[in-house]
Amino acid sequence: MSFIQKIADSAKQLSIRARDFGGMAGDKAKDLTKKSSDLLELTRMKHELRKMEKEMENNLAGIGALYYQQQSGKDNVEEEMQRLLATTRELEQEMKELEAEIAAMQPEQPFCPDCRKELPAGGNFCSYCGKQISSKQTQ
Repeated sequence: MSFIQKIADSAKQLSIRARDFGGMAGDKAKDLTKKSSDLLELTRMKHELRKMEKEMENNLAGIGALYYQQQSGKDNVEEEMQRLLATTRELEQEMKELEAEIAAMQPEQPFCPDCRKELPAGGNFCSYCGKQISSKQTQ
């Protein structure tokens, strides 16, 4: 085989490796993009949940104030109290659904089956008791 043929073969192999590397890099970039968008969505959902919690606090304070007014003999508070109670029940249901969505998006932290300590993801051994861990055991 001539020197030029060897260089051509080496260049061809280098081209194949570069293409494989490009494919792997593309896959990693797609994975990173998905993780970023998931994190952004999770942050948006948590922000929405905090807004709902604040609204719930305001509703409960309003119900308390209306109840006080009702017990103090003020008329015409029953209708407003019923409206606020219904709104609060709906908000409570929406919050439960959003909390479930958030929980589904967050991976569970693995635990050691022996000592039940929280473990970092991807480890092969428990850093507390030394037990060898398989991915099935940490679920």
